[in-house]
Amino acid sequence: MADVHLTRELLWAVARGEMPASVVTEIGMRHLMSLCSTCRHEIAAFQRERGATAAADYDRAFQLLPALLGDQLPRLAREERGAGRDLEDLLALPRVERAARVRRARNRFRSPALVRLLVAESRKRVHADPEEAFHLAELARVVAHHNPLMPGSFDLIALATAHMANACRILGDTRQADEHFGHVHYVITHHGVTDADILARVNKLEGSLRMDQRRFPEAEKLLTLAATLYRVSGDKTEMARALVTLGGMYFFQGDLTRAIETTTAALKTLRSTYEPRLYLCARYNLARYLTEDGQHQEAAGMLAVDEALYREFPEPWTQLRLTWLRGKIAAGCGDTDAAERAFLAARDGFIAQGNGYDAAMVSVEDLTLLYLRAGRASDVKRIAEEIHPIFQAQDVHREAVAALVLFQEAARREQLTAKVVRDFVSYLRDARTDPALRFKLQQPS
Repeated sequence: MADVHLTRELLWAVARGEMPASVVTEIGMRHLMSLCSTCRHEIAAFQRERGATAAADYDRAFQLLPALLGDQLPRLAREERGAGRDLEDLLALPRVERAARVRRARNRFRSPALVRLLVAESRKRVHADPEEAFHLAELARVVAHHNPLMPGSFDLIALATAHMANACRILGDTRQADEHFGHVHYVITHHGVTDADILARVNKLEGSLRMDQRRFPEAEKLLTLAATLYRVSGDKTEMARALVTLGGMYFFQGDLTRAIETTTAALKTLRSTYEPRLYLCARYNLARYLTEDGQHQEAAGMLAVDEALYREFPEPWTQLRLTWLRGKIAAGCGDTDAAERAFLAARDGFIAQGNGYDAAMVSVEDLTLLYLRAGRASDVKRIAEEIHPIFQAQDVHREAVAALVLFQEAARREQLTAKVVRDFVSYLRDARTDPALRFKLQQPS
């Protein structure tokens, strides 16, 4: 990303209550005082558009306040230690007993540090166990409600609720996720949430939801704002995380150029020693985008450079996607045998992991196209028939099963084309978050 300026859009967001005024102060301290001509121009334009009659008291607004933290550090350390013990005790209890234990307590389970630890645990577990992640985020909100005098309680309530919404997103319950984000916005609007990091996290998580819902303009706005807020607060790792997600959004839109540019920008802010999993995710995504852009040798070179890093993450989730990508690269380079072996290994691995969606995507998006290009009609029919048990095992919604029937019938009649396959792939992606969608098979003329 380029350097952050005080643009009219940023100032209007503050004026509308969408961002805290402290953001303007932060940028001003870092950038305005360096006599940036862009800032001067944008502030003047904002004042004209707003019709302000009184000059802003920038001298007062941009005063640097003394830290005054020396005597607070021992207290903060004690609070962190106590929160750690509280977390251990809560996690040792059965899930159904934890909230009641918090509500019964008179002195324990009341600190902001415990709320943040619970949110961190929720975030850590959200992909492996989204139900537990939802419970931990909800428990964090219970703790915040338990102590209404807690400093920044509404900020923390907004944070915890946003993570509840994110767990719902991972679970596929977008309606419930929307409801939780509605509550988050109510808290932010009516209770003066001003923590820039929390606002950034809310925007990042909601942007991910909007991306899953294919509401791309909203997703782009939210993710860009999240990256800007993280940049202002100096959190380069989280800024990169937002950019990685934004790159994924551009990829799903089919804008490979912007996906590659945005992910490359994210990688410039990262070092593998700081956040190795995020760094590897960004590298993997970039290799995937290069592959889809026809830059197969460049993608293969990236995988070769990152070989040791991939070994640090031996879990199936990572290794199966690596195998899948190797197959795509091999197919792009014309090595049909290697591509087929990789795709079959990835598909079988996803089935073994209970991941029917990715298994179906490998079958449709990759194996079917591979066999079509090779003129292997019998293998196309076989793959189409093998997808049905995968759908049944995963309890796929009725509309997707109906779409599969149309797809299989076209395969049996040897009327499948690359366009039909790509349309079916797009349908499966969209219908994952909107089961009401209907698949229309375009008959050959």
